[in-house]
Amino acid sequence: MGAFSAGALVAYKMDFDRSVLERELLRHHHGDAAAADDWLTGCRWEDAMVPYAVWRGVWSVKRGVYRNQPLGRPHVAVADCELLPAKLEQVTRTGPAPCW
Repeated sequence: MGAFSAGALVAYKMDFDRSVLERELLRHHHGDAAAADDWLTGCRWEDAMVPYAVWRGVWSVKRGVYRNQPLGRPHVAVADCELLPAKLEQVTRTGPAPCW
């Protein structure tokens, strides 16, 4: 897994988080889609879900990919924000996680 870029927006399930942020930017800019899009296109997005799944190493034979993994609590925005920094540090400091 490569290191995450400095200054990037790191999300856990990026497509969902990006859509929520886009909706809120539209609301903030009173429906001005160009202003919201300008802000979003100026961001570098990193999705931590796939690298974390690879690090955990639980393979799905049916889907042919590593299975997405919970961070340790239910997959909700606040819990993900609280847990993700520590998990990213753990991933970058250690080798692959043991398969459970």
